[in-house]
Amino acid sequence: MKILENYPVENSLQINSISKYYIEVENKDDFHKLHNFILKNNLPVLVVGECTNIVMPDFFDGIVVRPLFNNLNFNKNYVSVGCSVSWHEFVLKMIDSSIYGFENLSLIPGSVGAAPIQNIGAYGQDVSKLIKQVDCFNYEDGKNITLSNKECNFSYRNSILKNNNLIIYNIDFHTNNKKFFNLEYQSIDKYINANNLDVNNLSLKEISNIICDIRNLVLPDPKKVPNVGSFFKNSIVKKDEINTTYFKYDDLVLWQIDDQYVKVGSARLIELIKDEIDTNSSVSIYKNHSLVLITDSNASQSDVLKFANTIKQKVFNTFNILLEVEPMIIAS
Repeated sequence: MKILENYPVENSLQINSISKYYIEVENKDDFHKLHNFILKNNLPVLVVGECTNIVMPDFFDGIVVRPLFNNLNFNKNYVSVGCSVSWHEFVLKMIDSSIYGFENLSLIPGSVGAAPIQNIGAYGQDVSKLIKQVDCFNYEDGKNITLSNKECNFSYRNSILKNNNLIIYNIDFHTNNKKFFNLEYQSIDKYINANNLDVNNLSLKEISNIICDIRNLVLPDPKKVPNVGSFFKNSIVKKDEINTTYFKYDDLVLWQIDDQYVKVGSARLIELIKDEIDTNSSVSIYKNHSLVLITDSNASQSDVLKFANTIKQKVFNTFNILLEVEPMIIAS
């Protein structure tokens, strides 16, 4: 176990963030020592991976823990994967092994351990459909725990793994998934038609490449352009409560849920009002995707949140829809 003091925490928004303590854990034997260190210091604890979905404070007066487990082992009907394995590299491994279900989740930044926390999803697939169980260490009581898929209580971009005392160190994924492609998402269908592709002859690798091409067109690489992906979730609201004074239903992107509720495409909401948002020298809306906020590498957490709140207020005033932030906001 490596303990570092006043250590910079790298993050995809490139906020200059320092943690009072930064601890790297490389094996399960370190968990006991970590538990004692946390009890002794009585400070807030933040477990991180690659920090691609976190808005860090300028100074975190606590303990940042980064577990480093890189195992990848195939079993009969599942594969066990360490939390610090790159998500995209893992997806490519599944594709090379002819395992279905992961291809639509290609090129999502971050590590495997972060995947279940937010129940990452893209292009009609959610990671919760692929997870068998999650192995964790409770740093508060010092005990290991294994959560089944059901016990994770997955929902849209959420799970029981968010905001608790658990360190995810291993995840088991199903490998006997049904062998079919999910190509119904609008942008996938549009790409296939535009490129005259034969859906009956596409391979797993080709589907993954299609997803990568689509993502690269609209989402910036966080290694090149500081961002945390989609900053806001799509909102679920009662359709008749949407304010249509300024824009009609036809101007919006709506997915019917039932007789009353719809899911509203937040990117479209922001696209319609973004020209009325005051500009900010450090934070802005990405030109190719209105859900993505980018920085100039000099922004503080305060800069990011102030700009995000301006967008939220304008959307609420215009549509009577309250946007919910998707990344985790870490208090100082």
